[in-house]
Parts: sequence; C-alpha cells; structure tokens
Amino acid sequence: MTARVYLQHMEMHPRFDQYDAIFGDDPQAYQEFLEALEATLIKSKRNLLEAAAAQDWNVISATRHSLKPTMTLLGAEPVNDLLHQWRPSMSALDPSALDAMLSLVLDAVADKKAKTA
Repeated sequence: MTARVYLQHMEMHPRFDQYDAIFGDDPQAYQEFLEALEATLIKSKRNLLEAAAAQDWNVISATRHSLKPTMTLLGAEPVNDLLHQWRPSMSALDPSALDAMLSLVLDAVADKKAKTA
C-alpha cells in the first residue's frame, strides 16, 4: 500500500447522512436497504479481489463503475480513487488497500444496521 493510499484510507469516514434523509422516517425500510447494501458490497469486494488476482479487467471495470455512486454517497471516495488508479497496463495489482478500505465501509454499514435495528 502506497503512503498516499494509506493516508486516504486512514482519512476515510463513511457517512450515512444522505441515506438518513431518505430513510429517516422508515426504520424498517432503512434496515432492508442496509442489508441489501451490505450484501452488494460483500459481493463487490469478493469480485474485485478475485478479479485483481486474475487481472480480469472486465470485472474490475464493471464493478468499479457500479460502486462509484455508492462510495460517493457514503463519503468513501478513496475507494473510487484507488480503483481509478488501477489500469490494465499494471503488471500486478495489490488489492490489500482495497480490501482494507472496503472492510472499513462494510464495518460502517454493520454499525449503522445495529443502530437502526
């Protein structure tokens, strides 16, 4: 993990203010959304880590594109920044920073679920 990526990771604090505004008056719907979000993020993380190991740029590109709006709403732009840096010209991808960042986002989702329940 480069120093820049490490610093971005350490400064990332996922937030839910936009989702709070949407679901604030319906905790049941919010809980259902958070469960779906968590499942989607787990799948995306797994797909990206497997794709990085296999250098499967089709999966990386598609998953990167699908994650971008969610990471932006959650204030997890460093995930988008890191994925944007990944290029087919790279001879080997080190997914450790991405793994750590997505784990941090997933932990934040789990915390929010617990507080919303």
